[in-house]
Parts: sequence; C-alpha cells; structure tokens
Amino acid sequence: MILINQKNFQKRNIVLTIYLYLTLGIGIYLLKDDFQSVFSGPDFDNIFLLLIGLSDITFTIMILNWKKWAFYGLLITSLSILIFNLVNGYGILIAALGFFGFVIIYLLLLLKKNGISGWKNLE
Repeated sequence: MILINQKNFQKRNIVLTIYLYLTLGIGIYLLKDDFQSVFSGPDFDNIFLLLIGLSDITFTIMILNWKKWAFYGLLITSLSILIFNLVNGYGILIAALGFFGFVIIYLLLLLKKNGISGWKNLE
C-alpha cells in the first residue's frame, strides 16, 4: 500500500497531509497503551477502545489513499467515542472533544489545491 505517491501528493493540500500523518502517528503511538490495557484487564471498555483505535488508523490510511468510505468510517468511530464518553459520565464538553478531530479532517478536506478540494478527490 503506497501512502504517498506522486499522484496522491499532487492532489492533496499540504495541511491535510500533515494533519493526517500526525493523526496516524499519534494513533499508532496510543495503540500501544490500548494493547497493554486489553492484556492487563480485558473488559468491554478496553476492548472497545482498542477496536476504535485500530479502526481509526485503518480509516486514516484509507483517507490518505482517497477512499470516501473511510471518511464515513471516521464519522462512525468519532460518534461512537462521543457516545462512549457520555455513557461513562464525562461531560458533554469533554465528550465532544473526541469528535473535534473528525471536524478538523472535514474542514481540511474542503481546502483546495489547484482549484480542487480534497473532498472532490475522494473516490
């Protein structure tokens, strides 16, 4: 799987590219804690967070490859985390912070490069 090739790099706004790679790197780094949590205490919360983390990494890679379905996958995982945080007693403001990353990706997809937005490049 090629994450950066000449075709994708020419279409993607540099700010979107930086944000997606930053998100991917942080997601991979935090996945280590999710794995440790599952192995030390395999309850529903830990397994759920591990699956969401793996899904987010997969969807981010697929957005780098211009897959529109990955954008909707990130929407589902972001809404799942929002609901998870609300159910676990976090306030609405803290719960909404998890959804904020998805909003940033949406806004960055609206940025144009060569007159074409990232959203139009999604397949």
